Order: sequence, then structure tokens, then C-alpha cells
Amino acid sequence: MSTASAIKKFLSSELIYAGLIPSDVADDFALIDSGALDSIGIFNLVSFLECTFKIAVEPQDLNETYFRSIRAIEGFVHSRQK
Repeated sequence: MSTASAIKKFLSSELIYAGLIPSDVADDFALIDSGALDSIGIFNLVSFLECTFKIAVEPQDLNETYFRSIRAIEGFVHSRQK
């Protein structure tokens, strides 16, 4: 399963995001601007990313640049895996 697919599966299966994330979410869907990701949603997502992809997310990483879309999150994860 690709990184983007794993992220989409997680977002679609968690109740915290229910009704906020389209079932056919595009990789460039504006997660923050749409209101789908708020601070609690980001922390929930970060926990998933750290456990699933074995990466560390530092406090300075918690900004819109890395979490604005699935594509941005995927790029962030790949940058931390190197």
C-alpha cells in the first residue's frame, strides 16, 4: 500500500474525521483550509504517522506546510524516512 493510500485509509476510517473528509478524497484536497483537519485532528494524524511509518514528528513540523493535503503529508513522511 502506498503512503498516500495508507493516509487516506486512516482518515476515512477514523470517526474524528467523519463527514469532513470526502470518501474519494483527492491527493491535493485542502485538509486544513476545508476544516477537515484541526489541531486535534493533526495530533491524531501525527500519532498515526509516527507509529505507521516509524518517523519522528517534531513540534516545529506541526505547520500547514506539511499537513495541507495528502500529497504534502506524503512528501513530509518520505522526507523523514531518509
